[in-house]
Order: sequence, then structure tokens, then C-alpha cells
Amino acid sequence: MQAILGAFWQIALLRQGPENLPDSRFLLALAALAYVAANMIVIVTLYPPQLYLPLLLVDLLLLGVWTTGVLFLFSLLARARRTLTALLGAGALIQLLSFPFSLLPQTVSTLPLILMLLWSVAVNGHIIARALSKSFGVGVAFAVVYFILVFELVGRMIPAD
Repeated sequence: MQAILGAFWQIALLRQGPENLPDSRFLLALAALAYVAANMIVIVTLYPPQLYLPLLLVDLLLLGVWTTGVLFLFSLLARARRTLTALLGAGALIQLLSFPFSLLPQTVSTLPLILMLLWSVAVNGHIIARALSKSFGVGVAFAVVYFILVFELVGRMIPAD
């Protein structure tokens, strides 16, 4: 287990990519479980119960569809499992690391949360770039578009106060 966490940590530090992970359904399922658990911790503290499942499903489905769609466009669909595993595993780590900041008052938490968001986009961009064998800039562009899509969809799901 320590080796798996270490691999995800190395990916989150932009030192390794999805190609360094085994092409394993079990690892994909484990990463998805960790991702769901990490997101549930945040969702439960920030949103009403009726949004728990829809927010999780939208996030997971969009990540899966977006990733496989991008890989399909570049005829690299065979890399989908490792890419999704890397995105889910590194995403779970970053989510867990950013969670404590969301508990702080907004005046204190804003800058750290923005930095964590930027790190997350950079990591997602790194993973996508490695999966596509493209430059970091191309990967970040795809990651930014993905972030905008998630932000818009989730924003539409959350009722205005």
C-alpha cells in the first residue's frame, strides 16, 4: 500500500506519470474509492445531504467521460485506465491535503485553497500531458477546460442562497 501511495505522491509532485502505474482494474477501483471517500469528506461538510450523491456522480462521470474522450481524440484510448487511475489517486491526495484549509475562516483559507486548486490543475495537466505524450502546456489547457466544465456543472447544481 505504501508503494501505491508513493506512486500517487510522485505523480502529484509531477515527478512521475500515469505510465508509471500498473494497468490494473483493481488499482483503478481502489483509486476511485479513495477519490470518492476524499470527496465525500468535503461534500458532507459543505453541502446539504440531497446533493451528496449527485455531486459525486457528476464529478466521477465527467472525469471519466472527459478523460476517455480526450484520449479517444488522440487515438490513445488504451491509456485510459492508467490515466484515470493517476487522476483519481492524485486527486484524492490533493483533496485530503486541501480539506483542512476548507475548515478555516474564509479570510485565512482563501489563498491556500487557491494554491491547492492551482496545484490540482497543474497535476491534472501533467497527467493528461504524459498520457497524450504532449507538452505540459497542452495538458494544462485540457485540465483548465475540464475545471471550467466541473465548476459550471456543480455551480448549476448548488442552489443560490
